[in-house]
Amino acid sequence: MFEKIDYWVSAASYSDRNGTWLLEAALIHPNIGESHDYGEEWTREEIIDKCDVFVFCLITKDAKGNWKRGEQLRKIETDKGVFIRVDGLEKTGDYLGDIPFIEEIE
Repeated sequence: MFEKIDYWVSAASYSDRNGTWLLEAALIHPNIGESHDYGEEWTREEIIDKCDVFVFCLITKDAKGNWKRGEQLRKIETDKGVFIRVDGLEKTGDYLGDIPFIEEIE
């Protein structure tokens, strides 16, 4: 079940850092109404810092152009570091599901 959602995540960009797939940035939208057209890029570090305080969920557009809620982001701590994942697995690397890459929507 979803908690109150504070922010939506609609796109992401990744980089390979020493063999680990990590988030570079994500397009974040405050949950302030029906419009999700305007967002700003947040860094991985900004999202990790706020994951303990705010609830982030993915959001994507369906075939009709309507916004559809996705999975909740979770901060996962492992012996190899802290990662952001939507699947809850304690694996090395960030994983935000099947949202588009930021580069694809710009």
